[in-house]
Amino acid sequence: MAAMIEAERGVEAQLSDLVRGRRAELRLSLRGFAALCVDPVTGDDGLVKHSWVDRLEKRAAVTPPQLPELRALAAGLKLALPVVQEAAAAQFMGITPHYANSGEARALVTYAEGMSEAERRQLLAIVEAYDRSRTAR
Repeated sequence: MAAMIEAERGVEAQLSDLVRGRRAELRLSLRGFAALCVDPVTGDDGLVKHSWVDRLEKRAAVTPPQLPELRALAAGLKLALPVVQEAAAAQFMGITPHYANSGEARALVTYAEGMSEAERRQLLAIVEAYDRSRTAR
């Protein structure tokens, strides 16, 4: 029972933890980070307020971000949008995809999403060749 509650807490704070950790990695103040959060699609800035980020990081009640805010957050965090969307979906809606168990596998999927079809085919060929060589041993 305790493990389930702890797992739920991790899901509940996924975006909070992502933003806090990544902002620290980037060594940005709350205001400096908020200034970098510009929606790359519309060019809108000011969508993500430093006070909202502060409350989010402290796991206080916040209004869940919508797509423009998520795009702006991803830009400020210098992360792929699907990474931020997944964390927000987990925290605000309890949605946790189970397409991969490891962080590395999720990262590969995320990066593959941004590749062209030809690049994805090339990556798949590399993975298949590696798997064949590994199983041939």
